[in-house]
Amino acid sequence: MLQIRWHGHACFEITNKLTIVTDPHDGSSIGIQKPMVEGDIILVSHDHYDHNSVKTVKKDDSVVVKDVGKRVVKGVPIEGILSYHDEVHGKKRGENIIFKFTIDDITFCHLG
Repeated sequence: MLQIRWHGHACFEITNKLTIVTDPHDGSSIGIQKPMVEGDIILVSHDHYDHNSVKTVKKDDSVVVKDVGKRVVKGVPIEGILSYHDEVHGKKRGENIIFKFTIDDITFCHLG
């Protein structure tokens, strides 16, 4: 059974047979509890401290995805789509990757 859990900010845990974690944070730097989960697949939309604390949720065989393109990771189709974190094509705050992925015939879109 598919389960979705929000860990605060932009960090979600989507679990069926695998666990996907989006934009992990360390908790303390944003004033909340750190995510208590280990991801099989970790999606990082951009390289800001509140979205890229991979070490918080990583295990030995985790796969980290943080770029554009289509791929299949551990049987999950994932597409990274380029966007920007500001209104001037990333000149202020950089690029952002939107992730589209499908699990159990449900398609998710994580905007970062």
